[in-house]
Amino acid sequence: GNTDAEGRLVLADALSYTQEIYKPKIIIDLATLTGACVVALGEYAAGVFSNQESLQKEIAEAGSKVQERCWPLPIFEEHTNELKTSFADTCSTGKGRYGGASTAAAFLQKFIKEDTKWAHIDIAGPAMYSETRGFMTEGST
Repeated sequence: GNTDAEGRLVLADALSYTQEIYKPKIIIDLATLTGACVVALGEYAAGVFSNQESLQKEIAEAGSKVQERCWPLPIFEEHTNELKTSFADTCSTGKGRYGGASTAAAFLQKFIKEDTKWAHIDIAGPAMYSETRGFMTEGST
C-alpha cells in the first residue's frame, strides 16, 4: 500500500471535527499535501481547490496582493470517481500517478458538509524554496 497519504487522513479528521464542533460557514485549510502540486506549479505558486469558485478566486487575488501566488486548480468529477473502491467507503489516493493534487483535494472535499464553503491550499511548492528568489530566501518560507 501507499503510506504517503497519511497527512490527508489527519487533515480529513480535522475538517470533520472542526465542522462538528465549531460549525463554521467557511473553512480554508493549508497543507504541504502533495508533490503532484509541485510538479504542476513548481515552487512558484500554491494550488487552490474549492467547492466555491468565488472563494477560490478571492484567495488567488488576495495572494497576488501579498506576493503569495495561488493558482486555481480543478476538482473534476473524474478526480472524485478515482477514489471509488469496493473495499472501503473511499480511497485516499487516485488510481494512478496523474492528477494527484486534484484527487487529494477531491478526497478532502468528501469530508466537507454541503453547506460549508471550503478551500484547500496546497502549499507544497512555495513552502520550501530551493534557492533565493527576490525577497524569498532559500529554504522554508
